[in-house]
Amino acid sequence: ATMLRSGRGKQLVALVTDNAERMSIQTAMTLIKKIGQVIASRNDKFSVGSHVCGAFGWRTHTVCNPDKLNEAGLMPTVLVPDITPHPVSLALGCRVIGFAGSDDKCNYLEKELGFDRVYNYKTTDIRTALKDGAPKRVDCYFDNVGGEISTTIMSYMNKYGRVAVCGSISSYNDLKPPKVSIVQPAIVFKELKVEGFLVNRWFGRWNEGVEANRKWLNDGSLKYQEKVYNGFENMVDALNGILRGENIAADDEYLYAVCFEDTKNMDKIFKNIAESSSCNFVHEQNKTLKQFHSELTDYFNGKLKKFLTPIKTTGSEFQKEVWNKLVEQPYGSTQSYADLAKSLGRSSSHSRAIGAACGANAHLIVVPCHRIVASAHKGGFSCGIDRKEWLLNHEKKYSSTK
Repeated sequence: ATMLRSGRGKQLVALVTDNAERMSIQTAMTLIKKIGQVIASRNDKFSVGSHVCGAFGWRTHTVCNPDKLNEAGLMPTVLVPDITPHPVSLALGCRVIGFAGSDDKCNYLEKELGFDRVYNYKTTDIRTALKDGAPKRVDCYFDNVGGEISTTIMSYMNKYGRVAVCGSISSYNDLKPPKVSIVQPAIVFKELKVEGFLVNRWFGRWNEGVEANRKWLNDGSLKYQEKVYNGFENMVDALNGILRGENIAADDEYLYAVCFEDTKNMDKIFKNIAESSSCNFVHEQNKTLKQFHSELTDYFNGKLKKFLTPIKTTGSEFQKEVWNKLVEQPYGSTQSYADLAKSLGRSSSHSRAIGAACGANAHLIVVPCHRIVASAHKGGFSCGIDRKEWLLNHEKKYSSTK
């Protein structure tokens, strides 16, 4: 995502992308503070099982000098250098404008992070957006995008504006050098101050930044999104996700999947979602999950018979047709595969295809495929027939209540 921000009084504007500095991967990972769990120790301060924070580098295990460690509980929630300028600008009371590569990201930046205006740079003219969002032009620009967007921003800056150049992510994967408009005239005639930025230059003020972030986190003025990739083997995917702008794995509007831990086809379901949405999966909390958690609790307590959390399905047109029909199946009732096929205007011979669509259902319970049974027995269920029987008995128990 590319963000542009403008400030209060004298307008402060900064354009950034997800932070990917121009240094070796190992150097970057050494600079970043990481949390690890102690598995062996000869130091009384750090017992086995405790969590510590330090610059461990890119590795699964390390041996550390205890004098260079901190207890993880003493560290702020966010301790990495990719706290980009946009939340800091917001925390300082700036007016913030942003650019992102999808409407979902634009909505997230406005609704969740509090940007004043956000534009989709793929569908919006950059100069037109700048005139709309920053009518007093740009004073300060944090550049990690490069290319034509940066040239346009610099040409729109006020005289004596300041530019901090962190990178040029828009061209990192290009096979040929990009051709962009010449930016030097804007630098000369606007007398801009352009300076390179690397985080390791500011290690002498690291603790100052940590304390400022801690204060803003505690008072709620600094907002962020946490992303967790499971497994050391996924580190490269995490880095590539930053460079491709894939770090928002799901928007804040839809529920993509509901599975039990031992659901047979869970890996396939999540693979399909990842491929269709070009996303990685992360552990986080958002308003959709909070809503669904509340509804699921009510369902198991017998207080809810129909889920209201919006869902997004991934599958063929036939599968979606089956899933839409399943949602219409009344709470506490059942229907045979053959009857469901007939309700879709198909012959009973399509029962096997109906069963396959039920097996591909990524929203167990919400899209109630457990209510579809075979004529002589309960039929299959991707997470076990015992769970299917339990769900049917549970709904039968509460079906007469309002």
